[in-house]
Amino acid sequence: MNIRLSKQLVLYTVFSVMIIFGLNGCATQQEQAKEKENTKSRARAHTDLGAVYFQQKQLEVALEEFTIATQIDASYAAAYNGLGLVNAALGRDDVADTHYKKAIQLEPNNSESRNNYGSFLCSRNRIDESIPQFLAAVKNPLYATPVIAYTNAGICALRKKESTSGEAYLQKALELEPLSGVAAYHLANSQFKRKDALSAKKTIQNVMLAQPGPELLWLAIQIERVLGAKDAEASYALQLRSMYPDSEQAKLLQNGK
Repeated sequence: MNIRLSKQLVLYTVFSVMIIFGLNGCATQQEQAKEKENTKSRARAHTDLGAVYFQQKQLEVALEEFTIATQIDASYAAAYNGLGLVNAALGRDDVADTHYKKAIQLEPNNSESRNNYGSFLCSRNRIDESIPQFLAAVKNPLYATPVIAYTNAGICALRKKESTSGEAYLQKALELEPLSGVAAYHLANSQFKRKDALSAKKTIQNVMLAQPGPELLWLAIQIERVLGAKDAEASYALQLRSMYPDSEQAKLLQNGK
């Protein structure tokens, strides 16, 4: 009887120890998870600060904040995206390229990094490399602003004189956001250059109901002039003069262009 009790005590003791070890293990994992989240939160805070300074064009301060973020958490992709933006603005293209690639390596599905890298490549005339980045960005169903990536893809394709694909990307952007003035302008401008003034007029007709910028108004004037619609041309000319009297487009109009 005593022997059986002893065995039971041993079993209970071993089981109790196992439970204690298990609880200690959970506690350790929870602490590690909490520490990891705290690290990420600190990195995010410095990255957010860097973004604010970048928008304010305080590039060196932004650079410092993004760098601190990567030192806190070397796996925080958004900080490398920020470093790409700042170094590109500072003309440090090789460094910017490296940071953009690091951001994408850490988070391949991050559409913001993909779009920013694509914009960087396009601005450096690396068009063939830029388009795949934009298309990768829009593949992410969680991407909040695919219209931006489609618009950028269209603009870059048109820079390479690829009007068919460029216009297709811009059409897609307008399907997502019919009042996108940037997409409408570049699509209509491409159509107008192809001597398809009717399509160009149709492309911009919706965005002209909002508050068009001087570039869009100037394009509308040229379109209506080609189509012989004098009243519409005069109406857009009046808007351009009254809304943007100091613009380059208003000066062109004043000079009889």
